[in-house]
Amino acid sequence: MIKPQYANDLSIAEFIEWENQQGTRHELLDNQIIAMTGGTVAHAGLIVGLAARLFNHLRGTPCRVFASDLKVQAAHNVFYPDVVVSCTSQENDGVLCQNPKLIIEVLSSSTFRKDRHNKRLAYQQIESLEEYVLVSQEARHVEVYRRADGWQASIHIGGVMEFRSVDFMLALDEIYAGLD
Repeated sequence: MIKPQYANDLSIAEFIEWENQQGTRHELLDNQIIAMTGGTVAHAGLIVGLAARLFNHLRGTPCRVFASDLKVQAAHNVFYPDVVVSCTSQENDGVLCQNPKLIIEVLSSSTFRKDRHNKRLAYQQIESLEEYVLVSQEARHVEVYRRADGWQASIHIGGVMEFRSVDFMLALDEIYAGLD
């Protein structure tokens, strides 16, 4: 199958089949196929730090943490969130995270508009999703959108933030530890 620029004629299953055969990763956003690029050291560090802290917190629970490689379907979109937590059993050979509860995206200058608007609106359509978190890599700035709060943003620039969906408190100093 040749890469179409627009995926109007592709089902989610067809897109996933096509994308799984590619040498690079792609997302499907508003019927457009978007090639994924690599991240920065700060981006990768934030992802690993958040995933590791969540993994340690959730150890021994039915919840699992996934970082960057697992797809999430949101309406007719398919994304690779930077960090995703699901408390539903997952098939080990599956490529889609089922019933995500928490999704975290680390913002970059090339993705912040898409993450803050298009992806946020798509993610909010996932019934199981309780929180969507945006973490800036360029400043100490975290935005939390919660279903329980009508998806209104809660901004954090210091102190401790709460991941209510998984009952976890984390200081911004810990989130940004190791970044210059």
